[in-house]
Amino acid sequence: MTFRPWILNAAVLLVTLSSTAHAFSIPQPASAIEASRVAHVHLKATQEDADAQYLLGLMYLSGRFVKQDYAVGIDWTTSAAQQGHAKAQQTVADLTFEGTLVKRNLLTATQWYTALSQQGSKWADFRLGFIYAAGGEGIERNCGKAVEQFKRVGDDVSLGNVAWILATCPEAQYRDGEQALALSLSLLESNQNDPSSLDNLAAAYAELGDFNAAILTQQKAIAALALSTDKSKSTEFEQRLSTYQNLKPYREIIPLVGK
Repeated sequence: MTFRPWILNAAVLLVTLSSTAHAFSIPQPASAIEASRVAHVHLKATQEDADAQYLLGLMYLSGRFVKQDYAVGIDWTTSAAQQGHAKAQQTVADLTFEGTLVKRNLLTATQWYTALSQQGSKWADFRLGFIYAAGGEGIERNCGKAVEQFKRVGDDVSLGNVAWILATCPEAQYRDGEQALALSLSLLESNQNDPSSLDNLAAAYAELGDFNAAILTQQKAIAALALSTDKSKSTEFEQRLSTYQNLKPYREIIPLVGK
């Protein structure tokens, strides 16, 4: 399957502070000006200013203008998120989903992605799709919810995920081979040699019990993958071909990875 790469943007934008010009004032060194601005941001953050809390959180997370401290950074960013700051909500959700800078916490990620989804965020819908498809860490896997979230995104990558889940979900009540087949064929109209779409189509055929079509389609997927720049899934594709040759459908829990 195809996933979008995700890169955390840890850039920090400092607030420009207005000041009254004084004639004959003694210029302050750059370090003193910087410290004054950081102090001002910190003061505003303690006064429940959500923008300042978010900015201060990013400063600690990136180590820009302050000593890097992930715990303090996530605390300030969370404070802003709790006040409804959308960018802070996404930052907390992304960090707790990725588990790189702070410990992964899918319950927290789901909380904030859900809030963002309710605000119309397609990115949050996409991430929720993966969380529900994979489950774990306090989140119950639910292919139905995963399909719903991916459909809300509606792009080709997300719809490809929908087709895959409908063909391979371990729980029978969520599988729909006919819908997976129709969706896979539709996605192939724009690119007949897309390895992921062919892989999805083969899984759909196998779910419907048409193993001859599944084998032929998976062979096409393997050939298309060999011509692509990314051959990292060659082993997976070959294993699925073997599964279909043994007249078995493929079942998979989507691994919890990012875009």
